[in-house]
Amino acid sequence: MKKTRQLQNDLISDIDQPTGNEHFTYKERQFAGPSYQKLSNFLEQQNTNVVKDTNDYYQIIHNSFLLELMKQSICISCKSIWNGDMSVAQREGLYCSLVFTCHCSNEIKINTSKQCPKTSQRDINIRSAIGANFAGIGHQGLVKLCGVLNVPPPIDDDHFSRTITRILPVFESHKLNSMKNAIEEACGESNKRKLTVSGDGTWQKRGFSSLHGVVAIMSTCSSAKVHIR
Repeated sequence: MKKTRQLQNDLISDIDQPTGNEHFTYKERQFAGPSYQKLSNFLEQQNTNVVKDTNDYYQIIHNSFLLELMKQSICISCKSIWNGDMSVAQREGLYCSLVFTCHCSNEIKINTSKQCPKTSQRDINIRSAIGANFAGIGHQGLVKLCGVLNVPPPIDDDHFSRTITRILPVFESHKLNSMKNAIEEACGESNKRKLTVSGDGTWQKRGFSSLHGVVAIMSTCSSAKVHIR
């Protein structure tokens, strides 16, 4: 559990880090769905700060619109309307470091994703790996999705696998915590420890060769249910 908490703090919280373009914080926003609620509850139980900031999310924007925005600004060096070009100084999967160079040679550098504290990984690459895993499309599916969206390819397969392996303890811990709470809720409603339950399961693909499946078990006296994947 101690190792899981440390890993969760490394990937999710940056309470010891200065604010800025480089560091990541898990923040609340109104349109977040059930996944945010589950993760937020887990963080609260671990005494991790959840900062409220409705601007802490990603937008997909075409490069041409970034240049349009820059051309409506004043260069702090030559004091003229900005006129220049954009280049990519560094790229790691879906993360990149952009450089806007004015005709006067003044440069503005920005990062498209924050770096998770105490790691060399970028937030967007971790989120893309989690999303591909949750959606069941894996790395190859994520590559296809990025191609259709006309965005850079994600991290390579090896880095993708290492990312999933690294964050797995956090989600395993949350899964067990969620199932335990569901059991206690059902026992509380029935006023007994012996429960009558019903269950069903399915596999990731047809046949008997699939290594991944999901089971749902529901108490007859409660809406609480247990998911085992």
